[in-house]
Amino acid sequence: MSIIDAQLVKIEISTLPDDPQSRLSLNYQGQSYDLRQAFASHKLDRAQQLQQSLLVPSSCTTRLNESVPSASPNRYLLVREVDYYSLWELNRLTVELVSSLGDSEADDDRDAVLELQQASIWLFQELWLQWQDLLGEGQLKVFAKELLSVSPQLQTWVDLDRLLMLDPLALDKLGSWSELDFQAFDRQIYHLTQQKLGHQFGTKLTIDIIEAMPDSSRAILLDILEI
Repeated sequence: MSIIDAQLVKIEISTLPDDPQSRLSLNYQGQSYDLRQAFASHKLDRAQQLQQSLLVPSSCTTRLNESVPSASPNRYLLVREVDYYSLWELNRLTVELVSSLGDSEADDDRDAVLELQQASIWLFQELWLQWQDLLGEGQLKVFAKELLSVSPQLQTWVDLDRLLMLDPLALDKLGSWSELDFQAFDRQIYHLTQQKLGHQFGTKLTIDIIEAMPDSSRAILLDILEI
């Protein structure tokens, strides 16, 4: 377990808005810590044992006999000072802020993938209608086979039918599709359209469909397809 020298941290007296009592506060790498306990220099082993027990509460289990999750490794700091060691815990407000930021970033990522999914399904369904009209039923089946062969995300005709039946504006994300999967799929259907219908006409047809979409979906697809 690493020990941090006092020269690398900043210790000062501070107060909290809801608690006027003064307390020691430590700042390390932009994060604030509160003093947990101090130990004489000859009790280093005790300090390290306490830090370890806080990080990995191995003796605790839930009623379902599942292990309790370990604390984050940077939640506790052991600092070497003159003649003693001090153990510090990440400030409660800092923990809550980091947690809320993490949740917010996860929500943003999910929203971005969902928006990409909506745009991709919309493009696919509109292109499928055009392929149907321009290629005829026989050639459409040949086209679909080629699409299945180049799209790892689509294994069978059932997968293809599922995409055709989905509501493009559905709010539920396809669990098995990642952001990269949708991007690859968009490029595949675009390039196949160019191959089957001619580069110039296929490009124009795709752009016409995209231009009819909402601004956010249009921007996403134009960027992915680089058109």
